[in-house]
Amino acid sequence: MQTPSYSDIHVRYTNLTNRTARQENTDGFLDTHHVVDIARSLFLSSILWVVIAIIVYTVYSMVAGAH
Repeated sequence: MQTPSYSDIHVRYTNLTNRTARQENTDGFLDTHHVVDIARSLFLSSILWVVIAIIVYTVYSMVAGAH
């Protein structure tokens, strides 16, 4: 069995260090998955549905009260 040459070891080490550096520079979960934008949209949508429900109930009450 032959021992690996210095160049083989060096190439493997370089690949490992480059892989680690790439992993540290990757975007985080919140950068790739826009959770804040989704939560804000959900919140604004909920407020819109509440406003629509209040308007519909008010109009229904006025129509039902007139009869």
